[in-house]
Amino acid sequence: MEIIRWTILLVLVLPVPFVLGFIPVKHMNSLQKTPAMTYVCGWFVSFFIFELVAVPLILLEKSFTLLVVLYTAAVSILVPVSLWQGRVVWKAYLENIKGIRELPAIVKIGWGIFFLLVIFQMAYAVMYEYYDGDDAYYIATAVITCDFDSMYLRDAYTGYLYPLDIRHAFSPTPVYQAWLSRLSGIAPAVVAHTVLGPVWLMFMYCIYGQIGDRLLWNRKTYRPVFMILTAVWLMYGNISLYTSETFAMTRTWQGKGMMAGMVIPALFLCLIYLAQETVSQGVWMLFICVCLSAVLATSVSFMIVPTVTAAAAVLIGIKKRSLRFAAELFLCCMPCLLLGVCYMMLK
Repeated sequence: MEIIRWTILLVLVLPVPFVLGFIPVKHMNSLQKTPAMTYVCGWFVSFFIFELVAVPLILLEKSFTLLVVLYTAAVSILVPVSLWQGRVVWKAYLENIKGIRELPAIVKIGWGIFFLLVIFQMAYAVMYEYYDGDDAYYIATAVITCDFDSMYLRDAYTGYLYPLDIRHAFSPTPVYQAWLSRLSGIAPAVVAHTVLGPVWLMFMYCIYGQIGDRLLWNRKTYRPVFMILTAVWLMYGNISLYTSETFAMTRTWQGKGMMAGMVIPALFLCLIYLAQETVSQGVWMLFICVCLSAVLATSVSFMIVPTVTAAAAVLIGIKKRSLRFAAELFLCCMPCLLLGVCYMMLK
């Protein structure tokens, strides 16, 4: 029975996001059709759908079971659709494999060192789990959501009934973890610390890998150097409790850690691609998903995402000499702004 539970959980956090990533990746160019980009896109598609399904149900004070049914049904429908859409993506993967074989030996050694560093960090994240004060809220909220079948209607510290927690209702990261717990039967604390900790760390490195591919697109031999330096930087960035490196290594399962470790780098990645002369439809899809996923992570994104997007829209619009492109870019964060307006009205 325990093996079945762990199998279900690992399927939900590994192949399912990967398969969902086929939808936007199919509409990207050949250089972007990589397994890492597919995994990145899949997670943000998952977060995007969960935010759309969860927030209305939370505000209407519906049961957690209803959310589980609706979101699971949405994912179950999208997985086969995405598999069908991703038929053409596998050809690009084969081309990437052929390209790897042609790399110089020194580059292959560099990638080997990087992967060893990542495996070490993932193992370290599980074996030396770090517990901080915010776990008293995040993990407790996930536990209460599962046990009482309600969402943000009970105090995370006492379990007592209280009015809907508007402050966190728009950022249901603990509820997503409760969904993983409900479907797998694994306790929320184990889901967060033992599974999401290392898995989202790998997810984060996939994002940085895509950033490196874009910044060094014509310098393939330097890409492993970039990733090794990034991994070492993150390992030794714990100079305080509040650095992005600390959040990435010790609090990835928390909303703030997710924002610092995954959402902001993914936002930067999308803006790099949007600044190119030609932009694929898949990048627009990913950008919209990232903007809304930021809200899933933390309510701070109501200010961060529109501000960053507006600044980028002005700069990219000037670069491309296109007011229309700048307007289209800014419109991508409108769902985030609308949720921010709802938050201010209900608070």
